[in-house]
Amino acid sequence: MVSFVSISKGVFFVSMMFIGTSHAAPPSSEVPSDVPQDNSGKPSNFTLPPLISNRTHPAPPHLKVAGIGGEVQNMEDNIEWLKELGFDYPGMIEREELESVFGMAIDLPAGVPAVSAKDTLSRFDNGNDISIAATPEQINTLAFYAGVISTSYCRTVTGLGRWDCKNCQKYVPDGQLIFTFSSPISDTTGFVLRSDSQQTIHLVFRGTNSIRQSITDLVVTKTDYPPVNGAQVHTGFLASYNEVVDKYFPYVQQQLSAFPNYKVIVSGHSLGGAHALLAALDLYQRDSRFGPDNMSVYTVGCPRVGDTNFAYYVDATRIPFFRSVHNRDPVPHLPPQAMGFLHAGVEIWDKTLGGYSICPSNLESQSCSNTIVPLVSFFDHLTYYDINEGLCL
Repeated sequence: MVSFVSISKGVFFVSMMFIGTSHAAPPSSEVPSDVPQDNSGKPSNFTLPPLISNRTHPAPPHLKVAGIGGEVQNMEDNIEWLKELGFDYPGMIEREELESVFGMAIDLPAGVPAVSAKDTLSRFDNGNDISIAATPEQINTLAFYAGVISTSYCRTVTGLGRWDCKNCQKYVPDGQLIFTFSSPISDTTGFVLRSDSQQTIHLVFRGTNSIRQSITDLVVTKTDYPPVNGAQVHTGFLASYNEVVDKYFPYVQQQLSAFPNYKVIVSGHSLGGAHALLAALDLYQRDSRFGPDNMSVYTVGCPRVGDTNFAYYVDATRIPFFRSVHNRDPVPHLPPQAMGFLHAGVEIWDKTLGGYSICPSNLESQSCSNTIVPLVSFFDHLTYYDINEGLCL
């Protein structure tokens, strides 16, 4: 077992930027004909669409952490403010004030009655705030996407552009590999895949192949998240993501143009999970066709991506974001909250002996996997839903 204390002897984070091998794009015959491409695999004459202004506003003041985002304000006014921006945010509880516990604003999920500040604080103190058991159907769905993510570690997929690996055929037997991408500096790698039988367009990001090395002695820094004023994200995650955004972006757009009724799933493991979240936000911010009605994010073993303002912004987009944590996986606890990082998304925690728990809040809870820190185990990072993440098995 690897302890959280031993990992944190250096200044750490998960998968910042490291040199890796680049992967060739699939043959030109496999690339959509309406997306011009040069020899490097980068679409020629492609420029990212401009940001859509009403999709890049920061979360309103009542959603911000006390002492960082300003004072708690009247809930009714802030709900109207969100509606003016085009957000229909169902997680809000209409009450006079929003309480703050341990410096984190408390915003309950839809359908959960508001409770007194005393009761809320008591739940946090006891590590018993809201969690529910996952249903078999939910577990099957999460396992399915973990299986799709696992294929990103197959060199035949990301290197040779062939959809013929064992898990390829198991989870998406009719998958059509539209485009694979990789960056020469940080080795940010992934692919665009379509399934007609499942009516799904997948955008999948691979995690690093050297997780142990990248978990130690690397400097954690935050940088401004350009689309959203006041939000910050992990410097390395954003830099490595930016190396590939203009490669995959037109292919996802092309697929949705050709198949407008298909759902879009963005997913990834470890560092790939961080890239997946950034990618989903980019699609949402630059193309109005992508949104909470047709796009979801699934990650396994994903590190914290940004600060509290970033997490609240992610929540305000209403893009469904499901974040799986296997037992004592240390990576979801990095970078630490003490450095200003906070998870967005609904957490699904596989306690191994205790079943699967869902913390339905759209911000990380004190009652799910946070309760096991500092007793963590690196080996839990390599398997999700009994599927190996890191090797092509």
